[in-house]
Amino acid sequence: MLKIRSSQPMSPGMAFFFSRIFPLIFIGCGAMVLYFGWQDIQHAMASSNWPTAPGMIQSSSVEYHRSQKGSGTYGAKVLYSFTANDLAYNGGQVAFGDYSSGSPDHANSIVNRYPQGESVTVYYDPANPEFCVLEPGLKWQTWMLPIFGLVFFSAGIFMAVSIPKAIRKS
Repeated sequence: MLKIRSSQPMSPGMAFFFSRIFPLIFIGCGAMVLYFGWQDIQHAMASSNWPTAPGMIQSSSVEYHRSQKGSGTYGAKVLYSFTANDLAYNGGQVAFGDYSSGSPDHANSIVNRYPQGESVTVYYDPANPEFCVLEPGLKWQTWMLPIFGLVFFSAGIFMAVSIPKAIRKS
């Protein structure tokens, strides 16, 4: 159980913030991330049944994005073109749940699979061909966003229950 120890009592405003507002921030952010992650899972599952079109890799590179703190992440930037319903389209998503990381290994493996000039099969949403991927279906990384959202949501619920109890006891 959470125990709060202080030599001074918490002001009513601070007690309200930590017992009500702070947990709501976690619950709200977690719910939003969980929602978008669930959307990705649904799209990933549907993509296995989408129509396909031949495509061509226009460019493929590893990009480094530096943060303000000096560290950064590596991500694959793969751009491809294809034709669907007699219209030309461009895409940039390799798979649902694509991610960047502090190591270039993952990005390099994607770039190596999709070099510039390579012919590819593009899976596209028949209702919106601009919504497309090169690797359809669920991948392990598709689960990362909803799990992250669930952790935040659960932490918010836990705080909403335990912090008011701890404040009342102190």
